[in-house]
Amino acid sequence: MSTQEVLSAIREALPQWLKEDPALRQILREMLEETLRPWEEIRAEIRAFREEVEGRLSAQEQALLQLTQTVQELVRITQEHSAAIRRLTEQGEEHSAVIRVLVERTEEHSRRLEEHSAAIRALTERMEEHSRIIQRMLETLERHSQEIERMLGVLDRHSREIQRLSATIGALGARWGLSSEAAFRDGMAALLREAGWRVERFLAMDSEGYVFGRPDQVEIDVVIRDGEAILIEIRSSVSRGDVAIFQRKVEFYARHTGIPVARRILISPMVDPRAQDLAQRMGMEVYTYPEDVPFGSAPHGARSF
Repeated sequence: MSTQEVLSAIREALPQWLKEDPALRQILREMLEETLRPWEEIRAEIRAFREEVEGRLSAQEQALLQLTQTVQELVRITQEHSAAIRRLTEQGEEHSAVIRVLVERTEEHSRRLEEHSAAIRALTERMEEHSRIIQRMLETLERHSQEIERMLGVLDRHSREIQRLSATIGALGARWGLSSEAAFRDGMAALLREAGWRVERFLAMDSEGYVFGRPDQVEIDVVIRDGEAILIEIRSSVSRGDVAIFQRKVEFYARHTGIPVARRILISPMVDPRAQDLAQRMGMEVYTYPEDVPFGSAPHGARSF
């Protein structure tokens, strides 16, 4: 019989043998256990290796999942950054355009500023030249002013001399009938006002005839200062009788107005010596010209010729 035939007969008979012969079953079991033990160990190792590989694969899958999530987050962040970069780029382009416009305007302003600076320098030079010219003109005007001041002083002296001469001539004319007493008095009052006095005319009716011995109008020139009166009598010539009449005018004025009389002044270019003595005794001031009268208090009987 061939080997195949033997093996085929054993396969057909073996189940029956094992069923009928326990010893054969035991032998076959022991042989199988001895034969299959290495394969069980190998299978156990394979299971352990597979479990280890599966564990590693699970850990790698978890890590891969986390890595995938991280990559996705990085992709998202990168996309956001890209969008932000695009916006910044657009803003940078807008800013660059604005900066270019500002640079152009700055250059234009610099050019205009340079032009203005040049114009200012030119104006400054002209102003300095004008200042030098004005300074020379001021120096010339100062010299002219000094000369004019000197000439005005001369003219003022001449005017005073002419006024005195006119008063003297007027007095002589009145004395000789060439001019009226009123005209001379008005002229002398005008000179007194030019000397700084504010002269007013007092006019009242003396119905009792106290001043002239008969009822008549009383006229006198008055200067009011600090509630007191300064009475002034201006005549082309003064006699003793004129001094007495002036005193009665003063008394009439004081009674009529109630204002105290502080000073009594006689102004005349021609005063009789006897009238001069009488005036001094009565405490009157006698002056030749209006500009000789002091504004302050003067000693009684003062006289200027």
